[in-house]
Amino acid sequence: MLFVCLWFWCDPGAWEWEHLQEAVGEKLKNSLAVAQLMDRVRSFMGRDKGSRDTPNARPAQLGPQSLVNLFNSPLYSDVIFMVQGNVLPAHRAVLVARCDVMAAMFSGKYAEARSRVVPIHGVSSDTFLSFLEYLYTDTCCPASVLQAMAVLVCAEMYQVKRLQHLCEVCVCAYLQSMPSRELASTGISVIRLLRRAKCHNAEQLYVWLLHFIANNYLIFSHKPDFLELSGERSDTRHIDNSNSLSVTGVAKSMLCPTKEMDTYESP
Repeated sequence: MLFVCLWFWCDPGAWEWEHLQEAVGEKLKNSLAVAQLMDRVRSFMGRDKGSRDTPNARPAQLGPQSLVNLFNSPLYSDVIFMVQGNVLPAHRAVLVARCDVMAAMFSGKYAEARSRVVPIHGVSSDTFLSFLEYLYTDTCCPASVLQAMAVLVCAEMYQVKRLQHLCEVCVCAYLQSMPSRELASTGISVIRLLRRAKCHNAEQLYVWLLHFIANNYLIFSHKPDFLELSGERSDTRHIDNSNSLSVTGVAKSMLCPTKEMDTYESP
């Protein structure tokens, strides 16, 4: 059975040896096709071995782990993103299922629907790779505040709301974990983070950052960019008038590890 499958992989019409030899030579020139074949053979042999070792073994089922294995892999890839000169392979079926903007892009009358190579502009390679990782794994673990903010902007661009909320939580968690001395010396501009949150519709992060700045007024008031808060004066007055410099219920819900990300709502 395996031999017949290999034969048909080479050329379904190659029933003569000379034609088969010629077809094999052509197939071996395609490294991607060879890799796909070897993966199928390993899968076939693994299932066959499992059925002999355990008579009651169930057939392998596709699950989330299968998508993890396909992340950033050329295996079965049918689209390639070019980001800052880097090649990021992907799979249209996954992208369409996980992102409405991607679904419109690949199924509409856009150039991307007919092209195998899709250039991406305005996003760094690392940021877009983190975005793709979320689509394949449903997880997001930015390495820093700035990386979390960059992924948040990308998520807003492609309208992936849950990823945007996860990035909001990451930014809050990173800042909340910083001791006062580190906040005073860090090169991260919380004021600019505040403005970016407002610009990219991260409303809950915006409110949390306002309270965070108020709670740490003595630290941030000495920052050179503190004067940029003049445009947010009405919001800061609202915080002062409420006589509440502690983290609000919105911020608490964002930092609560037991709260489901899909259920919290904007204030």
